[in-house]
Amino acid sequence: MLIYSRIMGEAAPEAFVLAGDDPTVADLLSRVGAARSAQGRVVELLVPGAAPTTTLADLGITDGALVDVRAIGEPVPDTSAPAKPDIDIEAIRMPINGSRRLNEYEEATRLLQWHAPYHIDGERPAHQVWTSDSTALRCTDWEAYRSPDKLYYRTYTTKQSRAGRSVATAFEFAAADAQFGSVTTDRVALLRNVLGPLQYPDWGLCVTHQHTTRFALSSWIAGATSFMMFDELRHAQLYGRLAMAYGEHHDGFDDPAPAWMEDSVFQPTRRLVEEIMATLDWGKAIILADIVFEPLHTAAANALLTAGSLAAGDSLTPFVCRSIGEDKARHRESAAAFLRLLTGDEVHAAHNRELIGEWVADLLPRAHSAAIELGGACGGSADVFAEPLSWISSQLEDCDITTPAMLSTPEEVSA
Repeated sequence: MLIYSRIMGEAAPEAFVLAGDDPTVADLLSRVGAARSAQGRVVELLVPGAAPTTTLADLGITDGALVDVRAIGEPVPDTSAPAKPDIDIEAIRMPINGSRRLNEYEEATRLLQWHAPYHIDGERPAHQVWTSDSTALRCTDWEAYRSPDKLYYRTYTTKQSRAGRSVATAFEFAAADAQFGSVTTDRVALLRNVLGPLQYPDWGLCVTHQHTTRFALSSWIAGATSFMMFDELRHAQLYGRLAMAYGEHHDGFDDPAPAWMEDSVFQPTRRLVEEIMATLDWGKAIILADIVFEPLHTAAANALLTAGSLAAGDSLTPFVCRSIGEDKARHRESAAAFLRLLTGDEVHAAHNRELIGEWVADLLPRAHSAAIELGGACGGSADVFAEPLSWISSQLEDCDITTPAMLSTPEEVSA
């Protein structure tokens, strides 16, 4: 007879072949006790009525069965099923007015995130992850967040599939028309210096939103930031695809890392991206990345890549930038909804406004200066930042948060 046995709480099951036609409990335990896993201890079978002379068949143990044993003198392991988490579903259920049915966005997004109690909770700080202390921001109902775009997996992938096909067609047309070889020398030199390095800020935002998605205290928030994460990955790869396409016709598009790490024009941006990536407070990371940094950086990147592009024979790059810009606009609105949730909280609004005001006062002037430095690489003016600054100021003022004063020209920044 072949029997699988394991010492509870210690080792994986082991196989034991028992001789004879009707082996007893003693026959089994003698084999198990002699195994290395027993470490010389006397073991007993955790089956009711398991006397030494009782046959395994009488206990209902048949060929190929898995049985549990324990070392005598040690506590009996608790083999009962863990208690189900005590979750008050009604307390976190999305309120439904009247008999209105849930739409697909609501049905697919709600109640996906974990709720306390968690099985990993313990004394170690590393295990205290999904708690109110994971962000300094406070909210009486994280489940109240809704993303304005109302995207969930099916609608998101459908939307981005169309965008991907459109961009792919643009690349095909550019290659078929031999556009890359006819772009002016000055334009190629600019793209050589900036296309590759521009992958890194969007990759940094992608990594940031991996963290916010993992630790957000609501599946509504995590759903929105997960799509931001995938968008940023798409943007980084689009810059890379542009560099590869140009690299097939022009030299010097191979390794963007040295420029990102060393060129002075990128260093203020690199510092900010690294700071945001290192922000472990998931709520703060959303504010820093999507309310403050991303609108200004996107304006700078767009100015770099589109100014004079058509006159220089480059019609592909501005098309790609337009596709990226559509994603960035969605990010803005999703982040603005997050900001309104926090500053509209009946209990914690004042606390949140004070914190966010401090964060913005620190980051916004530096993000603005970094954007001016980056956009100035193509001779662009500070005018390109009028729209994102207006949007940022509008969002903050609507939430009763003061917008800090900022330097506005490259000359002021360099001074």
